[in-house]
Amino acid sequence: MDQPVLSPSGGITPDQVDPALSQAPVVEARRIPAPPQTPEQAPTPRAEEAPKPCGCGGKGAATPPQLVYALGQLGYDLMTEARCDSLVQKMAGLNGEMPHRGLAFDHPHMLGYLKKNPWDAAAIEWTLNQEGTPIYAIRPQGPFAARAYKCLREFLKEQEKMEIERVSIPGTLSGKARLLNGQVVAVLVPELRGMYSWTTKALVTAVVGEANGSGATANRDAEHERKRAGVHNFLHRVYHEARNLGMMPQERALNFVATNAFEVGEIYAAAVKDRMELDGIHVSRSPICRPESDCWDVELSFFYPERQVQTVRKVYRFTVDVSDMVPVTIGTTRSWFAR
Repeated sequence: MDQPVLSPSGGITPDQVDPALSQAPVVEARRIPAPPQTPEQAPTPRAEEAPKPCGCGGKGAATPPQLVYALGQLGYDLMTEARCDSLVQKMAGLNGEMPHRGLAFDHPHMLGYLKKNPWDAAAIEWTLNQEGTPIYAIRPQGPFAARAYKCLREFLKEQEKMEIERVSIPGTLSGKARLLNGQVVAVLVPELRGMYSWTTKALVTAVVGEANGSGATANRDAEHERKRAGVHNFLHRVYHEARNLGMMPQERALNFVATNAFEVGEIYAAAVKDRMELDGIHVSRSPICRPESDCWDVELSFFYPERQVQTVRKVYRFTVDVSDMVPVTIGTTRSWFAR
């Protein structure tokens, strides 16, 4: 057989093809069926993955901020050695004194400096303390940050004069802060409409009222004093026995009750008449709540101190909604006897 001749395009010309090959039968391609699969081998349908929240402001739902409602005393920190030296030199130059670090840590000196230089209130790290230990760094933000810094300065001034004992700082968490001693605390962005300051004595007086006066009977005076002592005891138990960071919903509900003690005053007005004393404080999730809310029941149980055998206790319950940065009481106060 002659050798095939390549065409200019590199292929074989038609006259070079063997006629016998062109008449070969065409074999149809058949699909080979797959072997049957047992239920264990059968592939599981793959469900579509839900989009994960990215927190970037896109279509994904961002993680909601951590709400806080905390109680404590105010303080401040100087963050770094350089910041401390800078403020010391400015304070010394303003007062014509020799620069020494004691100026920066002296609260009256610092408040006097900030009164003349209010913009430097953001140059120090304001802290919320419990038992002398910082638990949060307070950093106001937003259009009313200057007003929030002014409140912090006023609170610290009143605290130095022993005019207040505690403050309430609601808000949201935003990162971490390192203090001058190396301690790392969470940063709390405060909500201005929930920032309050008070003394326990003034709060008790606002709840129970002033004494009845010289014309009151001995029984009425004794009843007023028992009510005052009861509210005072409740507040101190919240401040010390049940002290917390104010992050969990039940903690925020309890701290708000200590701030808004008027609900407690109504309860003690009834408990005093029955000559009862506070036994315990319990916070639990409310089984009934309105939409888009986070409701918690605060229960105060009372006992009869004059009875050696305690057969029954009286329970008072009211509900607090903590879904917002500033909690709020809802509904009415209920009471019943329990064994």
